[in-house]
Amino acid sequence: MKILTLDPVAYVVVAEVLIGPVAEPVFGGGPFCSIDCAIEGVRELAVGLGIQEEGASFLVQDLDRPVGFVVGRGGRMWAVQILSSAELVSRN
Repeated sequence: MKILTLDPVAYVVVAEVLIGPVAEPVFGGGPFCSIDCAIEGVRELAVGLGIQEEGASFLVQDLDRPVGFVVGRGGRMWAVQILSSAELVSRN
């Protein structure tokens, strides 16, 4: 028996605080049709947050997806990543 898994409908770029003062997640451009299309969104959001936070930003590769990190002067560290629509969590 073969089990089929559907591809996600879309991908989004989201930045979340890892360390430091709490802040709401920040969404980048999108939705994107693939991870390849969303890579530029990760870069743009990481650079933009780095400027906004007056800090530094850099990108690393985690398996098949790039991840951006931003360290701001205020002590806040952000992770910028690509999530599929299936990985998004709704808030109630």
